[in-house]
Amino acid sequence: MFVNHRVRVTRPLSTLLVGMSLFTACQSAEKSGAAVELAQAAPKEAEPKPGEPVRVSLTQAQYTVGGIKLGQPTERMMSTRLKVNGVLDVPAQNQVSVSVPFGGYIRSIDLEPGMRIRKGQTLVVLENPDYIQLQQDYLDTKARLEYADLDFARQQELSRDNVNALKVFQQTRATRQSLQAQLAGMTQRLALLHINPATLTPATLTRTVRVPAPVSGFVTDIPVNNGRYLNPADVLVQISDLSHPHVRLSVFEKDISSIRLGQIVQFTLGGNTAMHRGEVFLIGKSIAPDRTISVLVHPAGSPEQYIPGSYISAQVDVKNRPLPTLPEAAIVSFGGKNYVYVLETQANGAYTFRQVGVTPGVREKGYVAVSLPAGVDYAKTPIVVQGAYNLLAKLNNSEEDE
Repeated sequence: MFVNHRVRVTRPLSTLLVGMSLFTACQSAEKSGAAVELAQAAPKEAEPKPGEPVRVSLTQAQYTVGGIKLGQPTERMMSTRLKVNGVLDVPAQNQVSVSVPFGGYIRSIDLEPGMRIRKGQTLVVLENPDYIQLQQDYLDTKARLEYADLDFARQQELSRDNVNALKVFQQTRATRQSLQAQLAGMTQRLALLHINPATLTPATLTRTVRVPAPVSGFVTDIPVNNGRYLNPADVLVQISDLSHPHVRLSVFEKDISSIRLGQIVQFTLGGNTAMHRGEVFLIGKSIAPDRTISVLVHPAGSPEQYIPGSYISAQVDVKNRPLPTLPEAAIVSFGGKNYVYVLETQANGAYTFRQVGVTPGVREKGYVAVSLPAGVDYAKTPIVVQGAYNLLAKLNNSEEDE
């Protein structure tokens, strides 16, 4: 009796649970029905033929459920930004190619790309027997000039007393002037080798010279190595002074009218996402073969954080101007393209919308500037400004069903 009693109680409980499940399922179906009504209740959209516009139709009920609202683009003052590319550059006067006027063998070099160099710091030590000959010729000419000075003074004194002929005095004077010119030229050649003639004596003759850095900066290129013979035309090292770098932007000819001196530029270096700021200080006056014009920008911040040659991705703040705009909700993205929906017909509670491709521009405060096709009069054609994604969803569901 006890067992049978439990069996009779279990059956009603099972029936109750099944009933509750059915009730819950029905309730969920009622809630989700409103969400799928827009995509399933209406007839399937006819697949457009190639070249025909894409259309989507709604009943009055679907129009209401989808929360569709219509409107027209309105003109708003938008702060547009022009996107341009460029490179980080250093002015020509801040790039120094170090060379030597007289060739020599490299006996010591301790340089690496990126190394900081101070003005006057020794870059390389060169060796050449010809250096000794230059110093020897200087000392020899100096000695001959000293004798010529004494002879000139003597002949000048004799010519006053008419003891010696005037011709001899004039020859002595010419010889002295020639030696003076030779000594001056040798002095300059020794200065090019950074040898001080004032301290040069037979005991201080040297076959090596040190090449100092002409400016302070960073080493950017070293095309030589130890032991190599360096010709006068060869570049020993490239030094870049980064105290005044600039950003060189390439602006297309059609956009150059939007560029003005003093405009603020925001840019990133290479793949780095850190944003930097700068100011336009020079606009080029020549057009490159690719129809671009160079625009120079002074970057803000410490110059040492910039690397010459870095790729620049920049945005130039362009003056505010009135542009046709739509709310951001009016534009849908699908398949890498952007669309809006314009109302074509409305009759007997039925709506037909046409899908139109648009080109979005600058976005600001919930609005986006748009460029509509030439065949769409945005001042007269109603456009879906709310619920556009519901139309896209219905269109896609209809295509999947087909």
